[in-house]
Amino acid sequence: MLLSSPRRGFFWSDWRGRARTRWLEWQSAMHLLPLRLMQQAGSDAPLQELLGLLPAVLGGRNALLLLPQQSGWRALGSVGALADCPLHGATGGGNAGPIAALCQICLQEKRFHLVCRLDLADEREALLVLAYPSAPGRSTFQQSTAVAEQLAQVLRAFYQDRQLRRRELAAERGVLARELHDSVAQQLSYLQIRACRLQAIIAQADTSEQAEAMLVDLRQTLQVMHRQVRELISTARLTMDGRTLRQALEATVEEFSRRSSCVFTLDNRLSNDALGSEAELQVLQIIREALANVVRHSHARNVQLSLHLLNGADIDVRVCDDGVGIPTNIVADGHFGLRIMRERAAAIGAQLQILAQQPQGTCIQLHWRRG
Repeated sequence: MLLSSPRRGFFWSDWRGRARTRWLEWQSAMHLLPLRLMQQAGSDAPLQELLGLLPAVLGGRNALLLLPQQSGWRALGSVGALADCPLHGATGGGNAGPIAALCQICLQEKRFHLVCRLDLADEREALLVLAYPSAPGRSTFQQSTAVAEQLAQVLRAFYQDRQLRRRELAAERGVLARELHDSVAQQLSYLQIRACRLQAIIAQADTSEQAEAMLVDLRQTLQVMHRQVRELISTARLTMDGRTLRQALEATVEEFSRRSSCVFTLDNRLSNDALGSEAELQVLQIIREALANVVRHSHARNVQLSLHLLNGADIDVRVCDDGVGIPTNIVADGHFGLRIMRERAAAIGAQLQILAQQPQGTCIQLHWRRG
């Protein structure tokens, strides 16, 4: 017996309502995917859960995602149900062919496997494979293509962010290696030479005064090395940690205020979006190194920290003190971390200058034009 028209309308409306609910669930999962991939680094759980929603959203039976790796594919989803599709072993040849197409080999066996190509940039692609009980219609092709493009955008952004993080980590390791070589390693060599000399002196008679002087020198050098290692560890751990530059600077001033008797003044007139993330971290590192030098060497009473935007394009950062100043030979040789500060400045296209204050003191100036 045929259902009456109102009854058929009820079921049609109910089916559309469920379809809309599934689509909204998919969209919500897609919006959360980038965050979940970052929070669960190395885990396939976010993608596995997303693939579990796909068959219901697109009207298919199974879904399989093939991600490229150094040799072959890494398969996620319904591996067992779709693993025998011959196209799964193909590389896809970059962007050749349509973004969504039926596997022709499976089609000859009356199996309907829709393969969607996901461009991941750098001539790499992933494959999204969907199994259907019957030949999918044009609307299914269109919807699958839209889903594939959306998923490709998220995966592409995730892979690019991961590559950027790897490059940044490699760069930081390079800087740390240079710092270790130029500070700790050189002083260890010096200590080794002095220790050998001390051993020879002790073996001689009437050399107690000379030996005592060398022991004092060794102790002082070890103290310097200990401080340098602690600073390198602190530098390696330093991140913005989700803070704005303004918040990080305020925390830095508070930290150095506790560590010294100096009076610090912070005048930050930069907006939160004035600098990029890389520039923010480098500026913070330079400022911290400048403040550390002031606290250790300047005997200053007052320290002024200023960040200004000049002429709408020039960034001017200064750390000025009223201390004893830096000797000319030290500035030339790059002691007290000045050389590392210059390297950090160069990394963001900035110039770092050491200026004399009047009537006394030193000003570290960082200046560059935004791109």
